[in-house]
Amino acid sequence: MYQHLTVIAKIESRTSRVLEASTTLATSLADSFVKEHLIGIDLVRDLDRFVEVVEGHYWGNGRKAIIGAVRDLARRYCEQAVPGANVSPDIAHRG
Repeated sequence: MYQHLTVIAKIESRTSRVLEASTTLATSLADSFVKEHLIGIDLVRDLDRFVEVVEGHYWGNGRKAIIGAVRDLARRYCEQAVPGANVSPDIAHRG
């Protein structure tokens, strides 16, 4: 269903905490779900927990797309905002 799903986040660079988030998901309920579970997490340290929440509680068609988009966001954040950081395989993994 989703050819391109984008997750946009405002991240506090000192702590890697997500301060604000938005998605291109089709429904406001799906967008609210992602925001509710993404805002406040440490994008680097809490990524696995976010994935577990989505896998365990999101039953919409976009589950894999959401996980992939947030992993991609975390990977890009690590590559660009944390110079010299090694991107963990969990963050780089897609799917």
